[in-house]
Amino acid sequence: MLAAVLNGAGRPLTLERRARPLPGAGEAVIRVRAAGVCHTDLHLAAGVPATPRLPLILGHEIAGEVAELGEGAARSTGLAVGDRVLAYYYHGCGVCRRCALGLENLCPTPLAKWGFDTDGGFAEYFLTAARCLVPVPADVPLAEAAVLGCSGTTALHVLRSVAKLLAGEAVAVVGAGGVGLACVQAAVARGARVVAFDPRPCGREAALRYGALAAVDPADPHPVGAMQRSSRMEILRCDVVVDTVGSTDTLNLDVLLADLQGRVAVVGYTGRPVALDVFPLVSRETAVLGSVGATLDDARDVVRMAAAGSLRGLIAAEYPLAGINEALDRLARGGVTGRLVIVP
Repeated sequence: MLAAVLNGAGRPLTLERRARPLPGAGEAVIRVRAAGVCHTDLHLAAGVPATPRLPLILGHEIAGEVAELGEGAARSTGLAVGDRVLAYYYHGCGVCRRCALGLENLCPTPLAKWGFDTDGGFAEYFLTAARCLVPVPADVPLAEAAVLGCSGTTALHVLRSVAKLLAGEAVAVVGAGGVGLACVQAAVARGARVVAFDPRPCGREAALRYGALAAVDPADPHPVGAMQRSSRMEILRCDVVVDTVGSTDTLNLDVLLADLQGRVAVVGYTGRPVALDVFPLVSRETAVLGSVGATLDDARDVVRMAAAGSLRGLIAAEYPLAGINEALDRLARGGVTGRLVIVP
């Protein structure tokens, strides 16, 4: 099979011929039909915050068809060869307290994190644990399922499990990329009032299409006033702020936007330290929360939401596997609204 392999931090991925993987007991081989390109792939390729074990096939947003099942996999999951599936990318140990709570994303000793420390989906075939596969209905495009497997699950997890967003609350989404636009949709689906912040007109326009009441340029010298005017005073301050960027500028903006006892949930990071004025956090009792990835239950729920039409994955462009470095370079340059997808 053909695979795009990271052999060194800061180096382009190389196309290599690899043997097609064979499934062991409880495993499945997937014919990859779509693999989303995430900013995390850029960080991993650059060695930020640390270089993964190499060589490594990147790609954790994976959807395709079951090509082969190992011993016991069909019996334990009900899957069959040819089934359309989304691959959840964490494989928890299954015995720790976090796994028992269904928080595989916080397992301290995971068996695998595909695309992070174990070969992922930038390849024609992908080996995974069958229990980590989620069936995808025929009316959900596999390219959308792939990107929702990261952006959609991340959005759902941060809103309901970390920020604990309630119906009727006001939420600001800072950054209208793949995760940000999924946050807009997931928040709207939960009955929230949403404002999006993005410096790009295309990002703001997409957020409005997906149900945001207002969309604001964060460069506005008075962002709170701009939010209030743009929302026709429906949003004065925000109960929840979701930051998909994680920079000094955005974190200080988050605190400005948050209401008294507001919750700021950070899902993005740049790999660089940030400088934050702590006084507003103290005086307004603002909570700052981190959110990482998502759970298997989040993945199942995202597929259900996609099938119901309440969550869509915005595809900016598709590339063949040979175009992986072009896609990564385009993402690094910025200006991408939605997700770039590799179609092996």
